[in-house]
Amino acid sequence: MKTLALTLLCAPALASLSLASVAHAGPVESGRWAVNGSIGTEVPVSGDVHGGTTTGQIPLATIASLRDPGAPALPAALTATGNAGQLRIQSRGFDDIYDNATALNFEATYGIGDGRELFGSFDYVKADEGTTQVGTAAVVNGSNTVAEVPVYGRFGEYKGMGVSVGARQWFNEGGTFEPFIAGRIGVSKIDEIRATFTIPDLTINQSLRNVPFYDDTTILTAGVEAGISYKMSENVSLIAETGLRYYGKLDGNDSAIGGLGLASINEEGNRLVVPVTLKLRAVF
Repeated sequence: MKTLALTLLCAPALASLSLASVAHAGPVESGRWAVNGSIGTEVPVSGDVHGGTTTGQIPLATIASLRDPGAPALPAALTATGNAGQLRIQSRGFDDIYDNATALNFEATYGIGDGRELFGSFDYVKADEGTTQVGTAAVVNGSNTVAEVPVYGRFGEYKGMGVSVGARQWFNEGGTFEPFIAGRIGVSKIDEIRATFTIPDLTINQSLRNVPFYDDTTILTAGVEAGISYKMSENVSLIAETGLRYYGKLDGNDSAIGGLGLASINEEGNRLVVPVTLKLRAVF
């Protein structure tokens, strides 16, 4: 938000430094170029960080092997003959785990006439790591639940860089406020996401710390956008934009969680967001 405030404060100064030009600051005239720099946020509206599953019965010896060194002995009622462990994981969306993402963008635009433009952009997105309860761990005896306690997950940053290309159509050309619609398609490389799972009530806090969850993944991105431009000078404008943007599915890594019957939960990672962006454009 500090960067957004700085952009707003600097925009008038940048406008005053612009040179006289016959180009308009909104749509780019045929054969001319523009550059945009933007900062914004992405609000998740759908998509799961992980899916849900209920595992089969897990031997208590496996559960015991996950407990912290020096953990006190479990109550006899939990270790009785015939008891076993079971993980009951529920799906969690991006809005459950991550705050809104920060999005940065640099775009080069070329005018093709009649209020139409072609553009290419470099995109960066980052959402800080987050923690939530992902389900429960149960001690069962046949179909009976002997005890059930929370399981927590902490997931690393969702972060990536990519490129996209698209087209934009402007309306009300030459007005002080000029609206537009646009569409884009591209690819992004999303960094590896690691996770930490803990079951404090069973003193399991260390063995599943910082384990692989999603590998580095190159994904498809696509979006539709609408916005409006305010002409600050003949060649500088401020643009507000929103829309819908899709990020593709991530590649799961089961090396740490597969042995616990959780291999199916990281077959997700695609998301749909609403980007809200403020751009500064210079036409030359």
